[in-house]
This record gives sequence, structure tokens and C-alpha cells, in this order.
Amino acid sequence: MDYLTLAFDRPAEAWNEALPLGNGSMGAMSYGRLREEKIELNLDTLWSGTGRSKENKNTDVDWDFLRQKIFDGEYEEAEAYCKENILGDWTESYLPAGNLHIDANIPELKEHGSYQRQLSIKDALEQVVYRQDGQGYLREFFVSMSEPVMALHYRADAGSGLELRISLDSQIRHVCSGYGISELVLEGQAPVYAAPSYYSCEQPIVYEEGKGIRFAIGISVQAPKGCIRQKDNTLLVTADGDVYIYLSGITDFQAQDSYLSRKKQMLEQICDLSYPQLKEAHKKAYAAYFDRMDLTLNPGIQNDLITKMFHYARYLMISSSKPGTQCANLQGIWNHNLRAPWSSNYTVNINTEMNYWMAESCNLGDCHTALFELIDRTVKKGKITAQKLYGLEGWVSHHNIDIWGNSDPVGKYAQDGSPCQYALWPMSSAWLCRHMWEHYCYTLDGDFLKDRAYPVIREAVRFYLGYLTEYDGYLVTCPSTSPENCFLDRKGEKHSVTFASTMDISILKELFATYLQICKILKVDVLEKETEFALKKLPPFKIGHDGQLQEWYRDYRETDIHHGHVSHLYGLYPGNVIKETDQELKKACEISLNRRGSQGTGWCMVWKASLWARLKNGEKAFELLKNQANLTHT
Repeated sequence: MDYLTLAFDRPAEAWNEALPLGNGSMGAMSYGRLREEKIELNLDTLWSGTGRSKENKNTDVDWDFLRQKIFDGEYEEAEAYCKENILGDWTESYLPAGNLHIDANIPELKEHGSYQRQLSIKDALEQVVYRQDGQGYLREFFVSMSEPVMALHYRADAGSGLELRISLDSQIRHVCSGYGISELVLEGQAPVYAAPSYYSCEQPIVYEEGKGIRFAIGISVQAPKGCIRQKDNTLLVTADGDVYIYLSGITDFQAQDSYLSRKKQMLEQICDLSYPQLKEAHKKAYAAYFDRMDLTLNPGIQNDLITKMFHYARYLMISSSKPGTQCANLQGIWNHNLRAPWSSNYTVNINTEMNYWMAESCNLGDCHTALFELIDRTVKKGKITAQKLYGLEGWVSHHNIDIWGNSDPVGKYAQDGSPCQYALWPMSSAWLCRHMWEHYCYTLDGDFLKDRAYPVIREAVRFYLGYLTEYDGYLVTCPSTSPENCFLDRKGEKHSVTFASTMDISILKELFATYLQICKILKVDVLEKETEFALKKLPPFKIGHDGQLQEWYRDYRETDIHHGHVSHLYGLYPGNVIKETDQELKKACEISLNRRGSQGTGWCMVWKASLWARLKNGEKAFELLKNQANLTHT
């Protein structure tokens, strides 16, 4: 098995069968259809909204009242109070930019014909090879890692000829026009609101004149042995041999003043390109990331597939998080829905962090910097949230973030009846700090630690020192949830809001210990004594009714024993709070994992596999990976 190539014998029929290509700022989903192709396009900075505040308009939350309700076990009242007074509006949504349509006069595939499309993970290059009735066709496609350009090359055997109809469109309001004999430009302005797909409302997509992110997509076509003409905003190409298509795009996110000049520069650039030179520069630039490491496992079909998955993950990281571009969102940079699943935002109670677990260990630490840029934007908003919502110093973020760095809890308008179980979680700021510390641990970059990581981590610590409250001789988080999971109280009723979830305490044990270590490295003592005191006062881990690591301070039973999130095991992985010598706690983690089971959606099986690996149980980790890949046991 070639573990550096994805190969298929037919075009994609659905989005999840298409091949993703990208360079961090631009993404494309290629279906490999030669006759009627639609390549779906994305720009990493094309989001709905204007960066407006999403906060709950109540600025006078009675935290003492709420905490007392929780400590007294009056969870229903507490949750109702939280939804009414704390939760705010939804984040903004990541949007699809447009579609490149290419209709070709290539004959239909019939008996005795052949077709293959493949993606070279090693070169970030797609090829479609097609033969029918003695005629051969090739399509090659890449999104350049050296220039902000997508490039397609169509080639037909001598005498076969090519006739192509090329056009652009978008689901977003737009206009399309020609600006030369062989060029088209599409321009649009994003909506100021795009409701989540799970939220029903009369106007899910809202536009306002003059507001929203502007964007432009340009294409230019070269046919060395052919002719190109325009008709109805479509490029009609007739050629013998080769046709080259170049595409680029920009938005005015955080660059409104330079938008027109950048658009002009972008259009001029794609008119004067050499495909061979662009291809070689792309391969060289991509190799600078991909060739930094390799992985070899013992031969065997299962190991080969896992090796391929490993390298494909590195490919996706490089393609969606190149330095200088935006952080990889829920779908990397690939989204074809105007109302994407979960708004294709940054879900920071696991998914965004999981995207970057591999960054440092796979020698892609500079891809990590896109996340740090998002953190920096979120810190600015998070300081406002900390002060206005909690009356505290420092910064905080919750379970959803968007490109604007939204830091407020969402869910006020939820129609599912239980938004607190996912929205009321002010712990992502602490988890995100872990990534900055990990980057330092791998690089030992003292300037990064002092100038970038330390200020962010210090201000997160400042918030949590204020957020903690006393209970039973400990300092605890309250309100608190275990992300997206619920428990049964003593009356057998389902709830999510309580205090001192195990994940909260695990994250803070790690954050505080990390901060104290940084203080020693940098020889600073800001908040050092307060942090030492708080760390000692955090409650210990507890072992529950079945010998499992308790998920909450009290020994509740979870409503879903097979719940996808294994948040209470954060201290084992990705954290390192539960140490190798903590045999009793490690056993409790093992019992918790067995209770959760070996099935689930892809991301949660990867997390559980990682936890089994941390427990040094390779067989269980491998079982999860096989389940994640839907392999049959042989």
C-alpha cells in the first residue's frame, strides 16, 4: 500500500468523498469530475458578522445567589437563571466563498474506459487520469504553498482537443464580471448574521448594506494553443493540448482600507504565471513542512492504513494552518454550507485543541502559531467579558470562539432546552494556555515565553483566582459543568450545572502549576503567592461508586455512560496532572474508559485511544484506532 497517496477509481459523489486542498488561506474541495466539475472554494477569513458583542444584556448577575442555589442542589433554578442572565448570542459562522464550475467536452466513461483520481500527500497535488475511446485526459490541481494561488492544468492527447466552459458563482450575494479577455472576477459581501443550522428562525441569513466582510475571487485562463472568449460571464475555451486555470481570492477582514489595492494586485498576479515554475515552487515550499519527519510501522494492511492516516493528518494541518493564516476551525478550512454544522467555528471544549495536539510532536510548531494569533484576539475580548460578566480582572473564554475572538458564552436563544451543558463553561481560556506552554517546552524559545505566553497565561490565572470560591474547605469553580455531559441528581433528575467538575479542577491544577514554573523561569513573582495558595486549596480527585474517576465533585451518575466527551480524564491526557506513580488514579481512569466504551464518533475515539496510550495499553489504543477507521478485525 502506498501510504502517501489517496487513490480512487471514480469521482466523488458527496462532499465527504471530495479531496481537500489548501494553503491555509485558501481551500478547495475537488470532486474529480471531468465533464461537469464544481470545485468548492473557501477563504479562511470569510465569516459572517462584524465583530459585534454577543454578550447577555444583563450586566448585574447575582453570583452569590446563583452559587448558593447550586450548593443547595437547586439545579433547575440555577440553570434557568444562567440561561436568562448569563448566556448570550451565537458566534459568527465560517462561510463558503464560492464555486468554480468547469464543464468539459470529455466523453462519458463507458465500458473499457479507465479513471483514477489521486491525492499525493507527499506533494499536495491532485491528479485525475482518464481514458475513453482511445483518448487520454489529465487534470492536475494544487493550491500553492508558495503563492496565494490555486492552479489547474487540463491536458488532452494530441488531436483530442479541449472545450471548456468556466464560470464562478457563490451562495453569498455577489456580482460576477469580466475584466479582460481571459479573466473573471466575483465580488460579494458576507451576511452580518448566519444562524446556526440547529437554530430555527424566520431570517437565518441577514444582509445589511455596507456591512459584512467583502471578498473577491479572480480567475485567469491560459490556452497556449487555443482561443478564449467571454459570454455571459463565462469563459469559453477551445484548445489543442493544454489549458491552465489560475484562481486567487481576498477578503477585507481587518484590512478594509487596503482592500481595493489588494484586489487589483491579486488580479494582476494571476494573469502572469508559469505553471511549471509555480508547481515546482509549491512542491518545494510544501516539502519544507512535510519532509520534517517520517513514521514507519511494521508492514501490514492495518499498520499501512494507520500510517496513511497519520500522514494525512499532517497534510491537513499544513494545508489548513500554514503560518500567517487563520487557525484551523471545526472543518479545517473546508466548508460548503452557508449554515455549516456548528457554524464551523472554533469549538474550544475539545475540537480546536485536538486539531493542534499533533503540532509540536510532529515538528509543525510554526503551524501552531495560527492558534496563538486567535488566542491573542480572544484575550482582548476576553478581558471585556471577564470584567462585564464576572466583575473580575484577567481574561476568559467559553466553549465557542469565532474569527473575531468572541469570548462570551452562547446559548441564550437555544431551542434544545439544555444549553448550559455546552455553553456554560468558562474554562477554554485555561486550556488554550496549555498550547502556548507546550510550544515553549518544545522550542525553549525564551522570547516567546516572555513576550507571548507569559502575559496570556498570567491574565488567565488572574481571572481564575477571582472565579474560585470556597466550599467545604476547598476552592472550587462554581458554576461548573463537565462539557456537554449531564448527571442525575439525588431525585433522579437530569442536570448539567453544578460545581467543581473534575475537568475544571484538572485544568486549573495544570494551569497554576505551569504558571508557577514560568515564574521561576522568568524570575517574576506576580500572583505567585496567590497561585501557590489556590493550587493547594483545589479539591483532590475522587474515586466513585464503580471505582471510576468521578466526573463531578459529588458522585453523580452520568445520564449517558457512553458519552463522547471524556472530559474528566483531562488530567491524564492531554494534561499531565495524573502522574505515572498515581496507580490508584490511573486504575480509576482505566475503569472510566472501559465504562465509556470503544465506540463513538471519530474525534472521541481518537481521544480515548490517546488516553489508553497514556496508560501504556497499546492493544486498547489500537482497538480504538481500528474502530475509528472502521476496520474489520483480521
